[in-house]
Amino acid sequence: MAEEKNLDLLSFKQACEYLGFSRTFMYKLCREKKIPHVKLGRRLIFRKSDLFSWLGNQVCEVEA
Repeated sequence: MAEEKNLDLLSFKQACEYLGFSRTFMYKLCREKKIPHVKLGRRLIFRKSDLFSWLGNQVCEVEA
C-alpha cells in the first residue's frame, strides 16, 4: 500500500513533464500558491491526483 501512495507522488521535474510546463512557469505557480504542492525542505513534491484535479478546474468557457 505504501508503494501505491509513492506512485502518486511526483518530483518537481516529473510534475513539469506531466503538465507540459516549463520549470520557470511551474516555479511561478508554486511561488504564487496557484498549484497544489508540498515543500519538504528545499524540495517541491506534487501528488499526481491533485495535479489532475487542479488541471480539470482550469478549464475556461469559450464563447462562439
